[in-house]
Amino acid sequence: MNNLKYMIFNYSAVTDEMIGASSESSRDTLRHSVSGTDKVLLKYDPSGGIPSVFEGETTYTQEEIGPILGTSVWSKSFP
Repeated sequence: MNNLKYMIFNYSAVTDEMIGASSESSRDTLRHSVSGTDKVLLKYDPSGGIPSVFEGETTYTQEEIGPILGTSVWSKSFP
């Protein structure tokens, strides 16, 4: 079972600290919205607790994020 937590951010708001705290290796591996420049998906493993950079942000489970990413706003590839 996937226990990752997912968050949606404006691409312009993503910092190197956020990338470092996420399960992503770089900005190049982020899943983008169809427009490619506005929204991105970040994910992290919550087993060690929520990274401080993500505190207070809306998080989703895989079950919750699936329908969101299935809309026409998001590209078809799921990380």
